[in-house]
Amino acid sequence: QPVFERSMGVKFIWGEVKKLNAVEKTATVKPIFANGTEEVGFDYCIICSGCNFGPFKPMGESLWFPTVHEEARKVSDWPHIDERFLEGRRRHILEEY
Repeated sequence: QPVFERSMGVKFIWGEVKKLNAVEKTATVKPIFANGTEEVGFDYCIICSGCNFGPFKPMGESLWFPTVHEEARKVSDWPHIDERFLEGRRRHILEEY
């Protein structure tokens, strides 16, 4: 991360994109440790969202991939577990096994 930020002039944001406006080149982002959202401008936008594939759940939830998105956690079978962090992932695995 520091290499990209210092030498290439990019900014890494750990959070969840709630809205993306391609015309105005802005994204509404909820940073991981904040309660509210921020509007961020961009020249290029790279989204690293991972892969959810659970054909029997509406949001693709499965035991093999942590449920990290806010909207997916609301309808999750495990809404009491915050799997964005390693401890939440551990608790989920211990609950199942």
